[in-house]
Amino acid sequence: MRRRVLHTIFFASAFLLGGGLFALLVWRTGPAAIWESLVTFGAIPFFGFVAISLLNFTLYSLRWQTIVNDMVTPDKRVSLRTIFLHRMAGYAAGYLTPASQVAGEPIRVAMLRSEGIPMKEATGAVVLDLAFEIAAFVLFVVSGIALAVAAGIGGGTVLVDGAIAFVGVLVVLLIVFFWMTANGAGFFSGFFRVTRLRNVKRLQPTYAWMVEMEKLMTKFFSGKPLLLTGVVLLSVVLIAFKVLETFFIAWFFGVHLGLRDAFLLATLPGVVLLLPVPAGLGVYEGSNAATFALLGLPLNPVAFTMIIRLRDFIFIAIGVAHAVSRGEKLMGRKE
Repeated sequence: MRRRVLHTIFFASAFLLGGGLFALLVWRTGPAAIWESLVTFGAIPFFGFVAISLLNFTLYSLRWQTIVNDMVTPDKRVSLRTIFLHRMAGYAAGYLTPASQVAGEPIRVAMLRSEGIPMKEATGAVVLDLAFEIAAFVLFVVSGIALAVAAGIGGGTVLVDGAIAFVGVLVVLLIVFFWMTANGAGFFSGFFRVTRLRNVKRLQPTYAWMVEMEKLMTKFFSGKPLLLTGVVLLSVVLIAFKVLETFFIAWFFGVHLGLRDAFLLATLPGVVLLLPVPAGLGVYEGSNAATFALLGLPLNPVAFTMIIRLRDFIFIAIGVAHAVSRGEKLMGRKE
């Protein structure tokens, strides 16, 4: 009960903080200027942007499907359409909660469970997919930071220096995770061993389950170089789509970005999405504004971000509708 109250307080505080910053940015930019920018963008380019994003989301789903279908028996394999909708449901859950990068994962696990996939396989497939996603995202951000530093842009600013520090921690964690998983040492069970939590009697069943789940993850890395290479390459392509989306939005706002600026604009602001603020509300708009100023771009940061958020609302609607339609199956599945 106390945990639920603390979670509610934290969520409300994060939402109010982000909402306040968003309101401030709207007030400073001017609602009329924002509306004028959105009208300039137009409906047809917006749906073109949505189409690009749907293609990107389909590729994300293909990567997850590849991992899932490799970890389960042939009779449990899931179609791309089903995986696509399950991922939409997870996306909606993550978007509406403070931990946007990970909060949707329990929903994705539940969705796989509703297909009759055992809990170990479902959890392992989701964890691996998330690990590849974050690794590609971090690689993308590191590349953007390196480009900014090499071009002499943003050195010593809070935006770039904060990104370097935050991403540096993630890089270390990811290296450790992939090394321990591939070698069978187990990242999560390893934490239990180092902290001696595995010796706690009530946690021993959890530890044993975790070891079995991680064995499935290790198996994915064993003797499948082509499959692993394909997943890695697909992860890089998926992140590169963000540059295309950024270039597309700016173009229809009347700003023709060079490759460098499109890359930086697609990378640096995205770091704040890892912060515990629902959908990065306010902080994402602020980060875009700081990057636009850094690059000297004549773009309206709130209008730019609202195009992305309008796309996101469409995805959320699809995800929520799918989750509601699967409600009975979700409630009926137990380990």
